[in-house]
Amino acid sequence: MPEGLKQALAPVEHLWTRLSRTSTARWLAKAVDAELARLRGLVGERTGAAEHRLAERLERRLNRQGAQPIHDLAGWLIKRGLPQNRECWSHLCDDGIRVDDGSYCESCECLIADRRRLRTAVATRVSAGRHRIPHLEWRTAYERELRTIVHRETAASLTRRKSMAEKQAAFLTAVDRRKEAWAKARAAAAAQPCADCGASDASGLCPVCTLRRESAVLVDKAVDIAVALRAEVGDPQALAALTEQVRRDTWTIVRRTGLGGRGAAVSRAFAQRELAKRLLAGRRQLALERLQKSEPANAEAAQVTRLAQRVKGVTEAGRERTLIAVERARERVAEELLAEFLDELYRGRSSAVPNKRTADSTWA
Repeated sequence: MPEGLKQALAPVEHLWTRLSRTSTARWLAKAVDAELARLRGLVGERTGAAEHRLAERLERRLNRQGAQPIHDLAGWLIKRGLPQNRECWSHLCDDGIRVDDGSYCESCECLIADRRRLRTAVATRVSAGRHRIPHLEWRTAYERELRTIVHRETAASLTRRKSMAEKQAAFLTAVDRRKEAWAKARAAAAAQPCADCGASDASGLCPVCTLRRESAVLVDKAVDIAVALRAEVGDPQALAALTEQVRRDTWTIVRRTGLGGRGAAVSRAFAQRELAKRLLAGRRQLALERLQKSEPANAEAAQVTRLAQRVKGVTEAGRERTLIAVERARERVAEELLAEFLDELYRGRSSAVPNKRTADSTWA
């Protein structure tokens, strides 16, 4: 017997020695290992837990065997000893015993109670109107009534299971159809040419054009920040001219990246997007730094400082907290001012109020 299976196969240890072939012993050992692995999924990985439950199962099956001898251990283990025998709907039930903790299966007890109530109800129904009849006649009527009810419930259960199986089959068929349709749609989408450059099999947009579109979005944001702080939004024509000039200068900076070699188009588009990211971040940071020194930011900082000075006995730690609060106030005001300027810019682009304005030529 394999060393690692002695605990699990202890009840049949005296029968294991009768195995005449080593190949049969190895085959049975693999079957026992597979069942132990399955039991560990139910009882956990505690040391020896699965082996203990399997040994209890084999002991119960041997006791059920009674005085009848076991001539073929391999066949008995595969057909009777190893399989879990669920007597109810619970996946933990094994001969009416819970696999996980060894207690009696509550689901089986519910089934037993239901059967007991059914027998009681049938006996009461048969006895009604049949007082003082011979016991044999009563027993015959009782068994006939019980058999009728059991057959009816069995037929109903079979109908329910058949209906559930049909619904399950229909569901799986629908899932397969949905998967097939999704695969076709995905293949059709992958075969679509690029909407920008017309490259084939680009899923609607090739990598180069995807990066270019992302770069365009980043450039537009960088242009908006530069224009929002300097433009007179009341003159749509001047605003449009200024925006176009700043956009042209910004694209000149972004397109300076000149990568060559294999995959140059993708590499160049990627480098331009990354440069656009850095440019946007730099312009936003520069704008916030300028706005932190604006009059509204100075006024807010002065207000925070005055509130802090009202506190008596200010310590060095208190002064440091005041400086931090002033800095945060400036940052908050700068963020709010930038958002306001951008909002005014967007409104100004959609307005049609005439106002003369000439654009400065240096924005990049």
